[in-house]
Amino acid sequence: MFGSMRWASLVLSFLLVAGAQRGPVLHAQACADPARPLALVLSGGGAKGMAHVGVLQVLDSLGIRPDLVVGTSMGAIVGALYASGLTADEILAGTSALDLDRRFNATDPKTPRAISEHRPILVWEAGASGPRSSEAYAREAATNSALSAALLRGNLIARGDFDSLPIPFRAVATDLRTREEVVLSTGDLALAVRASMGVPIVFDPVRIGGRDLIDGGIAANVPVAAARRAGAARVLVSDVGGQLPDSIVATDPLAVANLMVDYLFKQPAESLGADDRLIRAPVDTFANLEFDAARISELVRLGREAARVSFAERPSCDSPMLQPRRKRGQGFRLAPEAGQALEGETRTLWRYLGLEPATSLDVDRLQATLGDLAQSDEYLAVWLNPSGRQDSLSFELATRRAPRRLLVASAAYDNDLGGQLWAGVADRGQLIRGLELSGLGVLGELRRELTAGVRLGAYGHRRLRAFITGRLIWEDVRQFTASGGDLPAIASQERSIAGGLELRIGSEWLLVLGGGFQGWDSDSGSADQAGGLGARLASGPHYRTSRLSADGDLNAVFRRVEGDARYRFAIGSFGLTPHASLGWGDSLPVARTFELGGAAGFPGYHIGQLRGDRMAFAQLAIDRPLVGPVGGRVRAAAGQVATGGSVIPQEDWEFGFGVGLTAESPIGPLVLEYGVSVDGTDRWLLRVGEWF
Repeated sequence: MFGSMRWASLVLSFLLVAGAQRGPVLHAQACADPARPLALVLSGGGAKGMAHVGVLQVLDSLGIRPDLVVGTSMGAIVGALYASGLTADEILAGTSALDLDRRFNATDPKTPRAISEHRPILVWEAGASGPRSSEAYAREAATNSALSAALLRGNLIARGDFDSLPIPFRAVATDLRTREEVVLSTGDLALAVRASMGVPIVFDPVRIGGRDLIDGGIAANVPVAAARRAGAARVLVSDVGGQLPDSIVATDPLAVANLMVDYLFKQPAESLGADDRLIRAPVDTFANLEFDAARISELVRLGREAARVSFAERPSCDSPMLQPRRKRGQGFRLAPEAGQALEGETRTLWRYLGLEPATSLDVDRLQATLGDLAQSDEYLAVWLNPSGRQDSLSFELATRRAPRRLLVASAAYDNDLGGQLWAGVADRGQLIRGLELSGLGVLGELRRELTAGVRLGAYGHRRLRAFITGRLIWEDVRQFTASGGDLPAIASQERSIAGGLELRIGSEWLLVLGGGFQGWDSDSGSADQAGGLGARLASGPHYRTSRLSADGDLNAVFRRVEGDARYRFAIGSFGLTPHASLGWGDSLPVARTFELGGAAGFPGYHIGQLRGDRMAFAQLAIDRPLVGPVGGRVRAAAGQVATGGSVIPQEDWEFGFGVGLTAESPIGPLVLEYGVSVDGTDRWLLRVGEWF
């Protein structure tokens, strides 16, 4: 399984490199005739396409406005936003809101909340075409919803005709079967852009007009010919493609394979004339999926500088056009007959989106709702397909449902806790209409768990969902001497059944309120059972590097409250992650006591060696990329645990320091760290995968 994922990742990188193809070479030419139609052509190239925004900044500063915009892949995203009336600075803000780093991150697949908050290695989906393995290289639902939200205003202005935009627009895709170039000028604007950026393996093909479409870079990464066919007499090309290498090490199989794919996707260079202009930013050293903020900022700068040099060497003949704003389509009103014939789930979704007939459309609400749909676990895509006259707007919703059944699995290992495997299954209304059934199993050297749950179906519109969950947990709680020596573990068992409500707040926050019955016992002699209440609030899945969470349990036997906060930010090439946790409990079962440092451990100690029913912990981790996917990390931690006493533990503080190597991979994070405490105890930690 791991081998197939590595090869899939390799093929993906080949395709992305191939998607950043060569363009023609243009030398400075004489001044062009400004009366002839000018097309702005934006190439594909993954993250390197953010250099287009720098080019647009220069066009805005010079007051140059093209008569047509044609884009491929990332160029289609930037081009569609620009053609919709946005300035370059507004596009930069909009693409930042798309959160492209997470959407293209191979280590951030989305697991349904009903199963787990942890990252899977394998996702098996049962679809209309039968079972398939989905290795989750991109968050399909999140990307589709983000595109629909970001391009909403342009979509409403176009109403199915891209010539109706402030600047006419074309998106270039590729027919999967014939490999022919497909130029999209009508339909849903967001769907057209999604087809153009549909890198194989990363995204599923998009079906439009009976054809399955994939990334346009395979057929025309620099779509000059498409611009000319659309009526352009002059083209201004922003090309962020790479160059074929002058030489290659023939004994390197990866280099040879990469070159073969380059040849496969190489296209003949389009000829440029005296009236045309080529701007090529020096972005060859950037990777196609480097969407982090620092790299994007540098790409925009390089595009801006390349454009400035080009216009300095060869000034434009286009007269500056004083245009503070192009038309933006501020007011929209739904047609009286819009949605009248809809029934059932589609009608409910229509209302949730705020599409009430004969009313003014709340564009901001619709935009926010489209962005939230990715969190519903029910839809992979909702396309609006707007149409109608200027004073009458209609929609023909096209939805793509998430798989009805899926199986997810993951594994992890470290030299302190041993190995662990988990697998989960979900059924979304296939067995019982309107209900989501789920199950989870965990098998590890120290912990075994079985969980079954029932939730009301999401249907894309339901923020508040009722649930019932049953759980059995068997855990061997390790015990240690003061010097870190092993003592016999305490075998414990916990069983519970709980019900309540889940409330989704915004796009990520989840509030859970409920109550139920718990029972527990251990071979240390403690055993009890009680009914009680519980609450939980979290800003996102457990594995996010930036996350806030709070948990509380209250019953007749014990009380437990825990808060955790961590936030990662960048300073230059360094990433800083402050992390703090605070926990308090009373009469806790041994398996529910707090571990100092949590699953990541405390430097210099065994994981779980420092344990109690009071806990305070603070840590600062600093990371930096080193070579390829490998980075270095240092962390400094301080904390204390106690049993009994005041709410904040009053024991002596522990201090520890760790230094090591980290890497992100399709199987999760990899960590090799040496940790030492101020007391002189030290430990090596080797971990493969995310612990759960």
